[in-house]
Amino acid sequence: MDGRLLKGSAFAMLCVIWGSTWLAIKIGLEGAPAFLAASLRFVLASLTLLGLAALAGSRLPRTRADWSLVAFVGVVLFTADYGLIYWGENNGVESGLSAILFATMPLQTALAAHALIPKERLGVRKIGGIALGFAGILIIFRGQLATAGPEKLFPMLAIVLSAACAAVSTVAMKRWGATIDPFSFNGFAMGIGAVGLATASLAVGEAWAVPSWPEGVLAILYLALAGSVVTFAAYLWLLRTVEATYMSFIALVTPIVAVLLGVSVGSESFDPLVLAGGAVTLVGIYISTTRRAASRRGTAESPRPAAGDPPGSAP
Repeated sequence: MDGRLLKGSAFAMLCVIWGSTWLAIKIGLEGAPAFLAASLRFVLASLTLLGLAALAGSRLPRTRADWSLVAFVGVVLFTADYGLIYWGENNGVESGLSAILFATMPLQTALAAHALIPKERLGVRKIGGIALGFAGILIIFRGQLATAGPEKLFPMLAIVLSAACAAVSTVAMKRWGATIDPFSFNGFAMGIGAVGLATASLAVGEAWAVPSWPEGVLAILYLALAGSVVTFAAYLWLLRTVEATYMSFIALVTPIVAVLLGVSVGSESFDPLVLAGGAVTLVGIYISTTRRAASRRGTAESPRPAAGDPPGSAP
């Protein structure tokens, strides 16, 4: 398969699966406490990934830098990010509103990448495209924004902070994780996340019990295997050759996927403005990722890559 087609297919798969996880988390919370549900998700995902790594003979993290990155991602992404998401949704933030708030990730990723990755400098085109993409998300979910009362302020802030954790983790993996194996790295990082989330569950006094069937169990299975094992292995593989900011655009596409799934699977009413909002978002992503306008002007918004550096490409 052509390399660009393979990357595009992987990107689309991530958008579809992660677009469904917001609703899956909400359903799963009906069958298990928030932090316990998140912890069980990553226990299962970690064991699966480490088993696959052993079968494939994957290279384990070796250096101090490798293990430092594992620990950082385990704490910041799989403990803090997902802990905040589960807590926010468990405290009244609807899945659609969560997707809106998490869609701030591209801007936060672009700012972090600008500071840490020399080849990912911010420019007017990139910022404008991100803003336009986010505007499309606001059009789609304008109704949920209108009904978000002050009692949801802290849960909403938790989702925004979770997006910041995801942004910083993505940039860190891009900057320092070029040679890490996706299976073993994610397996150990998710294991750390599972321990952190279990600790949080005990700290807040959640009742530990077997998740209910089918809501709790099926949601954990889906989120662990599809929403974690498959997606994070593909995400880390793509991140090696795709800009961190481009990868964060998944957060702009997943709300559109979530709405379409709600209409097609959940029998929700169809809002024609969803198509308009989706089109605005996709145009924003195109503006941010295309290099044609800059090349025609003979200018570049980032330094020319050094000889031997792998070129970044949008999926």
